[in-house]
Amino acid sequence: MHCIVHASNMHSPTRSFLTFPNDILDRIALFSSNPKIVLVCKTLRNRFSGLPLTELIQPPQRVGEMMAKGGRADLLAVCLVSNPLVQVKGPLQLRANQNKNKLLYVAAKEGHTDVCKMLMNPEVTGIEFRALANSSDSWALWLAAKKGHADVCKLLMDLEVTGLEFRAQANSIDSRALWAAAKRGHADVCKLLMDPAVAGIEYRARANSIDSRALWAAAHVGHADVCKLLMDPGVSGLEFRARANSRDSRALSAAATKGHADVCKLLMDPEVAGIEFMARANSNDSMVLWLAANEGHADLCKLLMDPQVAGLEFRARANANDSMALWAAAKAGHADVCKLLMDPVVAGLEFRARANANDSMALWVAAKEGHADVYKMLMDPEAAGPEYTAIVNLATVEQVFIHSPQTFQATLKM
Repeated sequence: MHCIVHASNMHSPTRSFLTFPNDILDRIALFSSNPKIVLVCKTLRNRFSGLPLTELIQPPQRVGEMMAKGGRADLLAVCLVSNPLVQVKGPLQLRANQNKNKLLYVAAKEGHTDVCKMLMNPEVTGIEFRALANSSDSWALWLAAKKGHADVCKLLMDLEVTGLEFRAQANSIDSRALWAAAKRGHADVCKLLMDPAVAGIEYRARANSIDSRALWAAAHVGHADVCKLLMDPGVSGLEFRARANSRDSRALSAAATKGHADVCKLLMDPEVAGIEFMARANSNDSMVLWLAANEGHADLCKLLMDPQVAGLEFRARANANDSMALWAAAKAGHADVCKLLMDPVVAGLEFRARANANDSMALWVAAKEGHADVYKMLMDPEAAGPEYTAIVNLATVEQVFIHSPQTFQATLKM
């Protein structure tokens, strides 16, 4: 049985009617996990019991957003202005597309499939007031993809639910939904967004958008499964597959910085990335080797210089840019990395790092930072090679004496 009472309208001197089924309010107040929704329900319930209510706890729009966030499709349905079974009139009347479809955004972000479906249903909301899935460049899809709500993403791209002209577009704003999902490792969502049967041939997400930004994001965090999907022509499409060599192989650099060896191996694999699109470890003067050496990732440095993994013509070169990688490792005190970079078996005889490069800069920084073990190794003919051994000069001795007396003592004993 419904209870009908008069409620004062804050925005108009005229009086309006507020109609609501009491049992729905009681049910929602009992089972809702959101304390704000419980408070609103109890307040309205008290109003129905004849207690004074001078104003609403929250503005109507905010009340609607709270309902959508809490997944209360039953409560929200009776507030929609064009619902043939609408029970609320006056201040709490809501439109599914109000405030630029914010109700849909809130529900999509929280993963409430039933609420999203109702808001886009013209039979419930009215044709002119239905929520639009492609509003604000498919913002709702981006929010759902970011949170990993695969079922909501699929719903937002479903023609039968959204309508042909209002379906969410996965390629909107350079496939930002795919980038958001890839960054957070939501492989199932990525697959949906790139599926022409789900997203539509003309609206499917493109893995190579903005120089394969999605691949870079996934590689940086270490999501190997997502990286593999993005480079798979069977999933992403032959013309839209992510390219591991894009922008001087920046995805490889991102993975190397964080030490994701498994991702690096995938990016350099011609069978996974494609022969023409595989990442190149020697790109930009072997910058990726410098990044790995700087962070002390010895196993990764070895991988990048391995011709069997990186390819004979694309392997990283330890002597690139005056042996910059050796300088970085020496400064950070990574003795194991320095040894690898100067090893002719690992780095290659013609590409091994040279300790005497750039006036023995590696020796100078090792001295300044006080890394006695590195300092000693750089001057060892067996480790550095007789022709590439670092040379002590006046500037180096000065740095040793000023910054590291212990290293200076070790030098005198050599």
